[in-house]
Amino acid sequence: MALQARVAALAVVAILALSGCSPVVGGRALRASGQSDGSPSSTLKHPPAGAQDLLLQNGDDTPFGAATAIPVGDNYFTTAQPPNCAAAVVFENSPLRPPNAADHAESAYRFAGPATYGESIDLYGDALDTQHVVVEGFIAIAQCRKEAMGVTRDGKSWPIHLSDVDTSARNAVVWIMTQPGWTCSYGLGALPRVAVLLSACDSTPGFPMRDWVAKRLAQIDGRTA
Repeated sequence: MALQARVAALAVVAILALSGCSPVVGGRALRASGQSDGSPSSTLKHPPAGAQDLLLQNGDDTPFGAATAIPVGDNYFTTAQPPNCAAAVVFENSPLRPPNAADHAESAYRFAGPATYGESIDLYGDALDTQHVVVEGFIAIAQCRKEAMGVTRDGKSWPIHLSDVDTSARNAVVWIMTQPGWTCSYGLGALPRVAVLLSACDSTPGFPMRDWVAKRLAQIDGRTA
C-alpha cells in the first residue's frame, strides 16, 4: 500500500510536469557519416555510431562482471497480463521505446553466475524531448499496481510485481520487479537522440541500476556527441 500511494503521488507530479513539456518528436533517417546540412550543430565530434555499436561489447565491465553478448533469448518477457503492466515488465518490443526510431539494436549478455542482462538502444534523427520520454514512461510503468504475469516467447509465465520506482534522475526512470527468489531491475534512459532500455535480473537483489543507467548514458553520449 505504501508503494502504491507513493507511485500515485509521483504520477500526479509526473502528469503536471508532462503538461509543460513539448511533444516527443518522431525520428527520421539519420544522416550518413560525413553528411552535413551546413549548420554548426550538424557537425559531430565523432562519426555517427549505429545502435549496434553503442551496445555493450564483449568483455565490457558491468556490475555483474565482464559481459559476453548473446542473442536475446526466450526467457525475456514479451507480453504481460494485465496488459497495463506491459510497460513495467516487457523488454523485447517494449512499449516504453519512443516510436519512429531510425536505428535499433538489442542484445542479451551472460556472466559467470545466474544473472541475466539485456539492453536495447534506439537512435532518432530528430531530437527527443528527454523529460517527456521519462515522464511518459513513468506514468505507463505506474499503471502496474497489482501482481502481473510476465509471459516469455516460449509461453512460460510467472507472477511478478512492482516493488520500487526511482524518478530522481531527470533523464531516466528506474524500477524493480520482483518474484520469490528472483529480482529484475529495469532502467529507461533518454538522450536527445537516443533511448536506452536496460534489464538486469538475478537471484540476489541489489543491482545498482540508478548508477548503472547514468553510466551507460554517459558512455553513449560520449560516442554520439
